[in-house]
Amino acid sequence: MKKLFYLSIAVLFILISSCSVGAEAFTEDHADFSIVYDELKIPLKTFSIFVLPREEIEVKIAEEDRNQQYIIELGGKKYESGSSFSWKAHGESGHYPVTISRKNASGKNSEIKLNVFVLHPYSEKEGEYIYGFKIGNYPAAPADQKEDYSKPKGFLKIEQSILDLNLTPHFKVEKFLTNQSDQLPQFIVIQESLLLKLEYFLAEVNKAGYPAETFGIVSFYRSPYFNKKIGNDTHYSRHLYGDAVDIYIDNRGNEWMDDLNGDGKLDIKDADVLFKIAKKFDQKEKYADLQGGLSSYHANGVRGSFIHIDTRGIHVTW
Repeated sequence: MKKLFYLSIAVLFILISSCSVGAEAFTEDHADFSIVYDELKIPLKTFSIFVLPREEIEVKIAEEDRNQQYIIELGGKKYESGSSFSWKAHGESGHYPVTISRKNASGKNSEIKLNVFVLHPYSEKEGEYIYGFKIGNYPAAPADQKEDYSKPKGFLKIEQSILDLNLTPHFKVEKFLTNQSDQLPQFIVIQESLLLKLEYFLAEVNKAGYPAETFGIVSFYRSPYFNKKIGNDTHYSRHLYGDAVDIYIDNRGNEWMDDLNGDGKLDIKDADVLFKIAKKFDQKEKYADLQGGLSSYHANGVRGSFIHIDTRGIHVTW
């Protein structure tokens, strides 16, 4: 009887441990303080911003965290402040890492690693190309929406050396390669608001009971040239402006949407699971600044179902 009792205890312990591991599989990777950049509040331990050569950069400490001092490591030097840091971006395009940390703190959550990417300015585009990568021509912005549909300020150059770099805790650079070409380098447009929304939405999906360490991406940036080439007649698609992405959950690693609703089929109903979570996401006050377009799409024989999300500033569905 004792052997049976101890065996039962051991089995119970294993089951509890297994459940605990599963429950802790996803971590949001938030620091214990937040920074603010371009009106976006960022608590993530890894984040990326995109600036022009010699652009003035200002990163603030969130107001509720200004009760102590912070250190920024910038260009091999350290500077201290309790409220904000300002500096000028490098004059050459490239990747320049920065670290912001709480003074006299040693915990793993006490620092934020900020990737500063200096873009290739739009002015370096020659005709329809930028350094051999075809962009095409951006349409003139509508008179009443010039801010939302103006030409991008610059392009991020994706090279082999940065593919494995984390832009955020759960999204590496390689996730944002375009479907336009399988060659490198590529040039893309990407907005900080989309990175933040992807991380927050991924957390909401996990909280809703659908485990995922990241999202699979069907389509992210599409140049005007490529958008037209694939037959998309939406001249003002948010994909052209770097704040839209088509995503799915793929825990099986087969580049196909998982059976999220558990009916044994892989169809639009699985995308609809994500759609419902995304709709609730956009309706939450805390995510108001990240609202955007939302739609779900059927599988087509080449790829599985997926949903579209973006950060255009207003919630719309189609």
